[in-house]
Amino acid sequence: MAHVPYDERWEKAKREFEALTGKHKPKESKGIFNAFGSHTGLSGSLKKCEKALTACDTANSTDVKEGKKVVAAFQAASKDFAKAKKGYLEVLQKEIYAEFDKRTEKDFKTNYEKALKFLVKELAALEATIESAVAMYTQKFNEAEKDLSLEQKMLKNWEKNINGALARAAAGVAKVKAKPTAETYNELFPTLARDITMQLVFARKIEGLLADPDFFKKKLDPWANQSNTAEPVKVPPDATPKLILDHMKEFSAACKGVVQLVNSRTNA
Repeated sequence: MAHVPYDERWEKAKREFEALTGKHKPKESKGIFNAFGSHTGLSGSLKKCEKALTACDTANSTDVKEGKKVVAAFQAASKDFAKAKKGYLEVLQKEIYAEFDKRTEKDFKTNYEKALKFLVKELAALEATIESAVAMYTQKFNEAEKDLSLEQKMLKNWEKNINGALARAAAGVAKVKAKPTAETYNELFPTLARDITMQLVFARKIEGLLADPDFFKKKLDPWANQSNTAEPVKVPPDATPKLILDHMKEFSAACKGVVQLVNSRTNA
């Protein structure tokens, strides 16, 4: 998956939340507006994560002392983001649910619930993606693992990598459910599915799995086919919300199977 800077991903998510809820309508609550606009350290922590990622990426892999220093900074930035994310969501959810008690329009509550679910999952995806990157760079400067092959390194970090891919998929599903349009759907595939199927290929060599990863890969392959622009990889511009949501329901079910595969792993 091509890297999009963490802070840019968050800014995009905020714009999408605003579009989903019509947050700039004149009647919008000041409480929600202020809660959503307040950063509570979130944007700053993501910029620090991005800066730390760049430092890890550009550090000389043979300079272990410098490597451990930049990895420690990345770990610290990651923890700061997790803390800021928790505080941010608590403030935003409190204001949104307080507003539910005041407003009577059915579409207000429905729109905000769907948009909030998307935002929660998008932030969870960011956290899982950052954790995966931290693990990768921790490994890069670990002298005990420096002679491992790329495949061996990927296998050691498999659980963090696949959890990151699954978290991004969950955010994508929530986004489409909030806005079931062809444009929203087509933006996600095949990348969203391929991030998972690539990890399922590595999973063939993972010990302790209680099911065959190829069983789940086969279920996700229809969405992961890069050479195909037909359904379900893409939907036509005039696709109905029902068609789109039906495809997402099947994709989501396949993803849940992979989550169970990961969670059922033994320590064999």
